[in-house]
Order: sequence, then structure tokens, then C-alpha cells
Amino acid sequence: MSFGEMLAWSALGLSVVFGILLLVQTMRLGRIERQLRALVRGAGPGAASASLGDLISRQGARLESNSEQIETLHRAAAALNGAVARSVQCVGIVRYNPFQETGGDQSFALALLTPSGDGVVISSLHTRTATRFYAKPVKAGNSPLSLSDEELQAVHQAMEQIKQL
Repeated sequence: MSFGEMLAWSALGLSVVFGILLLVQTMRLGRIERQLRALVRGAGPGAASASLGDLISRQGARLESNSEQIETLHRAAAALNGAVARSVQCVGIVRYNPFQETGGDQSFALALLTPSGDGVVISSLHTRTATRFYAKPVKAGNSPLSLSDEELQAVHQAMEQIKQL
């Protein structure tokens, strides 16, 4: 084999190797282009032709806007938490018959408490001729006024619900 033939075969071999490398690089470039299109998809019109710096600044603006919205939601949630803490969530009721000569459990004691145990006990005392209502304050599960047995039971029922919150 002469030097010219060896040179021709070497050139052919190098051409095949470079052809394979070119094919591999073309496939890699296509994959990168698809990934870039997927990355900028949804970034707005003309995002594919925008520079990377423009894309980053747009994403930064979106992040800042999202941060402001999240802060607004945090403030709203805090306000709701405060309102919920002051709302009546625990209720206890006891119906009873204070006078054995009358029929039915028409009287009742109703405890309406917040999660901190503050609220009111409303009592109804029903007789044949009249019905009277009483309200007594409750602070942390206790009242500064004396409570009847039924009122204490109603407060106890409501306080049991607080333990489950």
C-alpha cells in the first residue's frame, strides 16, 4: 500500500469520525433548544426571542409580585385568626326541670364560649306563669357570679370542646 492510499484511507476515516461527532453535536443542540423552549414557555409573547437577561428580569418582577401577594395573604390570615379567636366556638347546653310539679324540661342553661374560655352563660327559668332569663359573664371558664349546678354543667361541656380544638 502506497503512501497516497494510506493518506486517502486516513482522510476517509477522519471524515467518518467527524461526521459522527457532527451528528452527536446536532442531536445535543436540538435537545438544548427543546429545553430552552420549555423553559421560556409561558413567560409571555416573544419570550423565545428575548434575551436571557430579559427573561430573568421578568421572572424577578413576577417573584416580587408574588411576594407582595403572599404578604397580603399573610396579613389577611392573621386578621382572620384574630377574629376566629374572639368568636364563639364552644357551646354547652343543659335542659332541666327546676320544679317537680311542672311538666317537661323547659328550663335551660346555655354556655357560649370562645377558645380562651371567655363568654357568657344564659339561663332560662320556666314556670307556669312566666319565663325568666339570666346572663352571667364567663372569663377563662370561671364566672365572678355564682353559677347554678346546671350552669356549671353547661360551662363544663363547653370547656371540654375547647380541649378538642
